[in-house]
Amino acid sequence: MKPFIVLIPGMMCIRDVFSSQINNLEKKFNVIVKEFNDHRDIELGVKNLASNLPSEFHLLGHSMGGIVAMELVRQHSERVLSLALLNTNPYEEKKGQRDRRNKTLKQLDALDLISLMKSDYISRYFPSDCKDKNRLIEKCVVMASTLNKEVFYNQSVALRDRSDQTTTLRSLNCKTLLVCGENDKLCPVSYHFDMKKMIKKSEIIVLEGVGHMPPLECPKILNNHLKNFYFN
Repeated sequence: MKPFIVLIPGMMCIRDVFSSQINNLEKKFNVIVKEFNDHRDIELGVKNLASNLPSEFHLLGHSMGGIVAMELVRQHSERVLSLALLNTNPYEEKKGQRDRRNKTLKQLDALDLISLMKSDYISRYFPSDCKDKNRLIEKCVVMASTLNKEVFYNQSVALRDRSDQTTTLRSLNCKTLLVCGENDKLCPVSYHFDMKKMIKKSEIIVLEGVGHMPPLECPKILNNHLKNFYFN
């Protein structure tokens, strides 16, 4: 029987963000995608999520999905066979970002969700010189359009109130892959080198010219790195 791998998408993303990766990973794994849409507390949400997962699994999270993955490792390190963290953040939310998030949440009822996503989030995902930028933006818009304001609110509160995970990473024993985009404005390269120093068995990949969305921006390159990590 093939081993399991659990993929966790980022904020306002669905399994489609991993379409290219799923096609490749299915050659070796039983792939499970878990969206984190229904919980405003990462710790409690992970307790619920973990109860519906296999006894052992490989784990990959992108952006907010990486934050959820770190909490999953904190609660169930003995079940996680390997960890891949893509474009993510091990720290609690900074005050400036928390204040901006609170302001948005207070105004959310009066805002158009897709306009908000495009102006405050999706516009920051991709470098200015990103190839096919308009097409990739539209992919992100389509994913966000399948969700709603309740999901946005839940995820925003969960991110705002998240815990620092540096202690989790320092105690991590499974092999770990860190992937970041050279031009990621949301989760900068420096965060990933910080994590590299914390994690005993880790390797880091910096993707040249890439922003916050490697699964969409450079799927073939990312798939090759995942193949080297999982298949070799």
